[in-house]
Amino acid sequence: MNEIQAEELLQELIERVAGEVGLIIYTLKPKGEFTDEQLALELGIEINEIRKALFSLYELGIAEYKRRRDDETGWMEYYWRINYDKQLDVLKHELEKTKRKLEEKLEAETSTVYYICTNGCIKVSYEEAMELNFTCPKCGGILEYLDSSKANEKIREEIKKIEEMLQSLT
Repeated sequence: MNEIQAEELLQELIERVAGEVGLIIYTLKPKGEFTDEQLALELGIEINEIRKALFSLYELGIAEYKRRRDDETGWMEYYWRINYDKQLDVLKHELEKTKRKLEEKLEAETSTVYYICTNGCIKVSYEEAMELNFTCPKCGGILEYLDSSKANEKIREEIKKIEEMLQSLT
């Protein structure tokens, strides 16, 4: 994965987690410390939206803040900084987290036989289907065997793609 692809992937992650406002803040590349109030004035965006996006970036690990009490008002002020040097670590962490979730899903899908309502109401394990007499409790439809081999193959492909991405980031 080249630098441009990594940056695009990171921006996609930021937009998913912190929304459009978070992406705007990230791509703005503010230098040094800034307050949420300064940013709200500069961008013309409601301060609550700015704060929400900044805290999402903080949760992601890209932003950090310091709190200081304003001597005049007594209010707490937040001084923010975007850590562009941590972006690859954040990307790796999120890819690893996604990979773990996919591996858990694959484990669950391959270790259990599932049945699904012909009307798409529910998906249950074989044991549950037997207890329900292979009849959907919601609509009375038939519960049929669910062949999840194609879905499992897609999960394996996604895991492989993530592994390749992680390899290229190291």
